[in-house]
Amino acid sequence: METLKRVLSWAQRNERHLGAVLFVFGFGGDIFTFAYLSVGLANLAFIAYLVSAAVCTLGSHLFSASREHSTVWRRTLSVLFPLGAQFAIGSLLSGCLIFYTKSSALLVSWPFLLLLVVVFIGNEYFRTYYKHLAFQNVLLFFAIYAYAIFAVPLYLKQLGPWIFALSTAISIVLFALFLLLQARLGRDGFLSSLRYVVPGTLLITLLMCVSYFTGLIPPIPLSLPSSGIFYSVHRESGNYVVALENDHRWWDLRPQVIHHYSGTPLYAFSSVAAPFQFATSVVHEWEHYDPTSKSWTTQSRVSFPITGGRDGGYRGYSAVSDPEAGKWRVSIETPSGQVIGRIYFTVETVDTPPLIKEETR
Repeated sequence: METLKRVLSWAQRNERHLGAVLFVFGFGGDIFTFAYLSVGLANLAFIAYLVSAAVCTLGSHLFSASREHSTVWRRTLSVLFPLGAQFAIGSLLSGCLIFYTKSSALLVSWPFLLLLVVVFIGNEYFRTYYKHLAFQNVLLFFAIYAYAIFAVPLYLKQLGPWIFALSTAISIVLFALFLLLQARLGRDGFLSSLRYVVPGTLLITLLMCVSYFTGLIPPIPLSLPSSGIFYSVHRESGNYVVALENDHRWWDLRPQVIHHYSGTPLYAFSSVAAPFQFATSVVHEWEHYDPTSKSWTTQSRVSFPITGGRDGGYRGYSAVSDPEAGKWRVSIETPSGQVIGRIYFTVETVDTPPLIKEETR
């Protein structure tokens, strides 16, 4: 019993550091597991983590308001609940991060990386109980919001501004109910932290709305298993046959160089994965870089509907005729402008057609 008391005392003194470590374990561990889960199983895991985070946050509020507990089990719970909340929230956000990065370029997921830095700072800065509880509540709201943006389109099987607005409303209502329950468990502690929770929640809501309408938030649960620029695309026996340059190196991470023979078109091919019965549209936006104005100018926009459920994604393509030399990119996005992925390439005009090979997609 004395050994347990000494362990508990040490854990209480180092709770912030232990919380940061568990957050990292929760955040990093799922990076190696969520990548292999189906959307359905990932959704169940998200729900489990979210419930665990809510229960542990409530328990943290109930048992940690007073550190002078008379029984060992209450002291034990006062240590375990805050640590459990950090682990569950870290696991939830890591899973969301995987699906966000699968649905767009890595740079689109910068808010989650920034959040990780803020969590480390917060664990050291919010030293008093009430400020730490407020920080944990705001972090939980962010987790609820991130999950709602993933789950609502998944259940309703569609995307769009109204779906995002519904995700926002559901997140706010669920968090408000959670705060009411927290107030009933400990009114004094709750009121002391509320002046930090409200502005934090409003700030997150504002940032998420701005991020959505400026295209920073990717269109989860859509993802882009494959894409590319090719010299020709045609359908054959239920598959697509694409033509690419014979010496194309798939492992080269630099923008692809297309040796273009004048008078011929180029094709953008994409395979967009979506859950079963998910119906939406995909847009291919061809843009050419203008070195004079130093900006991207739209040359063509092609839209086509997709249906989810196919292994490997729903395939489609678009084309431009006789593109001029220079830097190009094709954005694969939703009609509302959320970017699923981008293909960067450079067009170099040649006098003779390049040697090509065909592959099946």
